[in-house]
Amino acid sequence: MKNYFYLMMAVSMLFFGACKKNTDSPEEPAATGGSATLTANNYGVDGTASGKFSSTKAGITQTTVAGITTFAISAIKDGSNESINIIVPRKITTTGKITFVYNDSSNGGITFSKDYTKPADGALNYKTDAYNNTTKGGGELNITKLDGSKIEGTFYFVAINANGKEAWAENGAFSGTIK
Repeated sequence: MKNYFYLMMAVSMLFFGACKKNTDSPEEPAATGGSATLTANNYGVDGTASGKFSSTKAGITQTTVAGITTFAISAIKDGSNESINIIVPRKITTTGKITFVYNDSSNGGITFSKDYTKPADGALNYKTDAYNNTTKGGGELNITKLDGSKIEGTFYFVAINANGKEAWAENGAFSGTIK
């Protein structure tokens, strides 16, 4: 299951992050997947608070491949290469909380990237399924409203990179349409 989780995170990052920038235009790439927004009123990386994370071109998808349904939220910070990805390896059918715990990817997880164009760089990518000497990764996704394909909720997380550094977000919120 752990390998499946990492595969889905990589596929999701590539799927949502594979937009090639048009150097002739300053416009950001259009959202892939559902039309959504994602914010975190407070987030930080490597011990430094970074302020607010805001993505007005996030995507929310729910797909089934080989009989396995995966729910994903992917957001690239407006004007930046930073991204937040939330993966749940099951169909979302009701409101409620999903807890992400260190060393247990059965519920999925959250990743934060300083640069979504470099998914293989362990120093730039943080995950809730990791730990350093003092902190275990983890977090929570709370689906607060689900009406057909319209969805809203909140989240928070602590994620760790390959060097043991932390990224975190609190007071996170998302809303949009599942595609």
